[in-house]
Amino acid sequence: MRARNTRQQILDATQRLMETGGYASLTTKQIAQEAGCAEGTLFKYFKRKEELCLAVVLENSPKFREAIAGVQHGKSTVAKNLERIALAAISFFDKLLPLVVALLANMELLTEHRRVMREHGRGPKDVFELIATYIEGEQQLHRIGSRVAPTSAAALLLGPCFHRVLIRQVMGNDLFPSSDRDFVTALAATLLDGLSPSRTKRSRRQ
Repeated sequence: MRARNTRQQILDATQRLMETGGYASLTTKQIAQEAGCAEGTLFKYFKRKEELCLAVVLENSPKFREAIAGVQHGKSTVAKNLERIALAAISFFDKLLPLVVALLANMELLTEHRRVMREHGRGPKDVFELIATYIEGEQQLHRIGSRVAPTSAAALLLGPCFHRVLIRQVMGNDLFPSSDRDFVTALAATLLDGLSPSRTKRSRRQ
């Protein structure tokens, strides 16, 4: 149990340093100091810095998939469910984006990341599929129009969330002065105007 805690402390420390200072200047000595352990302890769990940083991206990212999987069709309202997914997406992107920047700054690390993702069948596609599955379930209950393309609807939900976080992290503030809660409420309402069964029926007649 102690070894597991030490490994997690190292992952947490590495993530904090990557978020604040990036990957290029990061050293194992800095990581050890941040984690409160000897530098040699790092190499008991990770062969090199690149392997450690890759583990941060793969293991220490927010549990976005679990959050989406917890949203069930037919439960609550569609608007509330979309808001819940969007809030989880913003939280996910907020923590993931600095790690992605670190990946893009190191081609060796990026190549290894792609290889591992392919081997384990992980990546953005399964997130879209989870949301699309939820939307399909709502379509079967006639709470979302049958002509709506589930994957496209998922993209319309996630895209603005990613853009909001990107602007926030690049500019240092949100593009529009609203809370994340207000943002996702407006986003869900706007999407529902196009996803609702009555709306898709009108579009079919036009």
